[in-house]
Amino acid sequence: MELKGALCYVLDFDDIYNYAHQTAAKIKESDFQPEVIVGIARGGWIHARIQCDLLGVKELFSVKIDHWGVTATKDGKAKLTCPLTGDVTGKKVLVVDDITDTGESLTMAVEHVKECGPAEVRSATLMHIAGSKFVPDFYGVEVTWAWEIFPWNFYEDLTALIKKIFEGEKVNELSTMEVKKHLREYNNVVLSDEQLSKIKAHMGYLEVIQYPLDKAWKLKE
Repeated sequence: MELKGALCYVLDFDDIYNYAHQTAAKIKESDFQPEVIVGIARGGWIHARIQCDLLGVKELFSVKIDHWGVTATKDGKAKLTCPLTGDVTGKKVLVVDDITDTGESLTMAVEHVKECGPAEVRSATLMHIAGSKFVPDFYGVEVTWAWEIFPWNFYEDLTALIKKIFEGEKVNELSTMEVKKHLREYNNVVLSDEQLSKIKAHMGYLEVIQYPLDKAWKLKE
């Protein structure tokens, strides 16, 4: 069946730790032993902290790259909005993100860190999308393009996907069964009733749909 939208995969923390261990194993097998890890906010923060644990690194800094794109699209422009938070002068630095996608965020972050006087800079991600403009030095798995829904942006991404369903179906009200059906048709996403209930409450909190909630999902007028 041809999807009406972009193919999406929902990842859980077991997936994340599996990919992080694969990434760390490759780093340990190399000749590179980082002294500092720099996580790219927002997506790279959790992976960066996990790599600190797996690699025994105490120094953890951050840069923030805003990627002005839309959920489940390949487009978007990167912009450095918060420079490096710590001193990396003369140190071996590992720049960490969750996924390469277009590669713009990692390219910008690595170039920025190199300007801050480190001895060496390498990069790592959980996942690398084949064809990305930037290939990290280390990554857990290589995949073809799909929109990866990480645990740390689950509600953000599902809210955006469901809003697209309303737009695509040209309606302002859907039942839970219709939302579930359309998520399969549009994005190959299958969710439990409990997950949908939490997403619905979140969208009500954000005033995307009408609140207090009733049985239907109604766009807020």
